[in-house]
Amino acid sequence: MEKKNIKFYIIRLINILYKVYKLFCYKKKIIKLRKIITNYNYRYYILNNSDILDYQYDKLLIKLVKLENLYPYLKNKYSPTQLVGSKYKSFIFFKKKNHKIPMLSLNNVFSEYDLFKNFFSPIKKIIHKSNFCCELKFDGIAINLLYKNGYLVSAITRGDGFFGENITQNILQIKNIPHILKGKNLPKNLEIRGEIFITKKNFKILNQKQLNKTKLFSNTRSATLGILKLNKNINTKILNLLNFFSYGIGFIDKNFFLSQQEILKKLKHYGIPICNHTKIYSSYYKIINFYKYYKKNRHLLPYNIDGIVIKINNIKQQNIFGHTNRAPKWAIAYKFPSQEKLTLLKKVTFQIGRTGILTPIANFHTVNINGVNISFATLYNINEIKRLDLKIGDNIVIQRCGDVIPKITNVIINKHSIKKRKNILIPKICPSCNSILKKKKNNILYCTSELFCKSQLKAYLKHFISKNAINISFIGEKLIDKLVDKNLIKSSVDLLNLNIFTLSKVDYLGNKSIKKILKFLKKKQKITFSRFLFSLGIPEVGIVTSNIISFFFKTLEDFLNTNITKLQNITNIGKKTSLNILNYIKKKHNINIIQNLLKKIDIIYSKKISEKNFFYQKKIVITGKLKFITRHNLVNQLMILGAIINTNISKKTNILILGINPSSKLLKASKFNIKIINENKVISLLNKISNFEKY
Repeated sequence: MEKKNIKFYIIRLINILYKVYKLFCYKKKIIKLRKIITNYNYRYYILNNSDILDYQYDKLLIKLVKLENLYPYLKNKYSPTQLVGSKYKSFIFFKKKNHKIPMLSLNNVFSEYDLFKNFFSPIKKIIHKSNFCCELKFDGIAINLLYKNGYLVSAITRGDGFFGENITQNILQIKNIPHILKGKNLPKNLEIRGEIFITKKNFKILNQKQLNKTKLFSNTRSATLGILKLNKNINTKILNLLNFFSYGIGFIDKNFFLSQQEILKKLKHYGIPICNHTKIYSSYYKIINFYKYYKKNRHLLPYNIDGIVIKINNIKQQNIFGHTNRAPKWAIAYKFPSQEKLTLLKKVTFQIGRTGILTPIANFHTVNINGVNISFATLYNINEIKRLDLKIGDNIVIQRCGDVIPKITNVIINKHSIKKRKNILIPKICPSCNSILKKKKNNILYCTSELFCKSQLKAYLKHFISKNAINISFIGEKLIDKLVDKNLIKSSVDLLNLNIFTLSKVDYLGNKSIKKILKFLKKKQKITFSRFLFSLGIPEVGIVTSNIISFFFKTLEDFLNTNITKLQNITNIGKKTSLNILNYIKKKHNINIIQNLLKKIDIIYSKKISEKNFFYQKKIVITGKLKFITRHNLVNQLMILGAIINTNISKKTNILILGINPSSKLLKASKFNIKIINENKVISLLNKISNFEKY
């Protein structure tokens, strides 16, 4: 018995020691995590120079919350999970001031499962029925505006939630923040909470002004904070780039509001700007659809958002749930998946495009953003390398702009990476033809060899065969690469004169493919004047410009004999485009190409267009799949009738042509009250136009 008891106590002692050891290990983990997060808070809130992405920071914070929930006795009031922002001194020029009611942060969730588990499920246990106010989550700086008897008396940043920085003088310069509230019977004391942000358009303007001389702002939030931190000799025009939206109130003398929706309506009545995209839902599934809609279409908004905010609408129900030291329990931020990822720059290669400009391509370790693997991104030109201060071995931030185009937005330099950085060697000769590169006025390098450079020739021929140009079937980009690499073709004329002898020299090109190509090329191509002009690849002469020129000149001969005065008299044709056209038509080599092309191409000139036709000079955008006519043919037919075809919706758009499964262009068109017509209506209108000609 004694031996058994001894064995029992030994096992028990081992278990106790193991638990103590485990607790010690977790305590070390928690302390380490707190230090790391506190340091990131300091860099983010104070230095405005974060070296971690938002989603990485959120993961660290979630990890700390889980550990503290597992061992609640290790919690303390100084933990980042219990604090808002940073307690360090931030805006060195500004004095601290307290909020009348603490200005808390929000808890975040990143999945539908966590949203239901951490927010909706606890609410359902206490409140069976409730409405929810769904708002957009702006990527800016939180601010608290204090109005006394309707007059703005102070503006304070969030700070640590209890004390913020008094930046009233700067806030007074922001155009859409009223100094005096509208209406009667205004509260004696009213704290209005909201977000200061900068629009995407103003962000570009700001970086062009180069406010930060050493390095341009990498994102809209850092730009907003950077402007607000300015004090000495501040330019009012810079502050005017900022905007404000309110999302609620703090202190009020008598809270007579019944709901969040009512608060927002009253704020609007007072003249305070609020976001118009707020919705009230009682259905969980409608809230999820609201989230999914803005997740997909956020790139259409003029400002950046990083998620949505869901709040219990009823104020009494909000009070039932209350808040923690850090965040309210009646509201939560449902954040979008990050459009940014951190990776390592391996190398930079250089390419020559159709216009001869040298384009750097960044190659990096593959990252997956929203289900898409990305391993390279264009750097546009060498100025972008200087702007980013980019070097081989850098940790770089990759973003998918508009969920499509990968872009390097920032370089994160830390103690570990600074020694490994290597300069990017900018080439002095063309990587394709070895000719010496020249510099334009804006320091952009370009190759002067034109179509004698294989890279430029390949790019031009791919442009030449495209649908909006000559539209050559059975010849693809890979075949063009092979033909040029083997020196089998040296111009667009050679391409149209391909024969069986030449094509048989191309590897892996079968007899069937050769027969199809030759059969197609045997027929003389019939091309509208505007498409022919576009096919020439003249710099700055795109589809719309080609269309405009084709209406101005009756024949190709008229066009080739033009002068600077005539060109500049054409609507929407500027000096730069005019000079590019003259430079092109003055070269004998180009004229010889055109003359030889005319042996294989018939140009169709439009009959005189009646200005009374429905489509004349209308700016038109097409969305969705067309059932009865190909998009390519429709575009050409509309251009013959004098229409101007655009790819993006704007306030100046006149007509949106609607196909099956339209994109978000439909919503944008509805917002701008643009005329929308379907495919059947378009075909009916085309049939009514007597001078309409199919080809």
